Amino acid sequence: MNDTKKIEKGNDRVRKMVRLLGKEVMTRQGLMAGLGLKKQGIRNFRVNYWYPARDAKLVEMFKIKSPTSPEQAYKLTTLGLEMLAKWDAQDEPQKKD
Repeated sequence: MNDTKKIEKGNDRVRKMVRLLGKEVMTRQGLMAGLGLKKQGIRNFRVNYWYPARDAKLVEMFKIKSPTSPEQAYKLTTLGLEMLAKWDAQDEPQKKD
C-alpha cells in the first residue's frame, strides 16, 4: 500500500497537521503549538507527524537552505493541497447534518 493510501485510510495526526497548515507556511514551532505539542515533544512531532506527511509527499520544507534552522518553515505540496480539498469535501456532508 502506498503512503498516500495509508494517509487516506486515516492517519489522524497527519490529517490534523495538513489541516493546520492549509495554505499557510509555518515553522515547526508554530506547527507544534497548533497541534498542542510541547517543546520537549520534537521527536514525537517528527516521528508521528512530519515524517509520515513528508513520506506521503503531502508536506515539504520551504526554506531548504538550512533544514535544521529554527526559521525552517513547512508548507503543503500540490498533493497535500489536493488531499486537503478531498478531506474537506468528504467532511462537508457531515457538517450539514
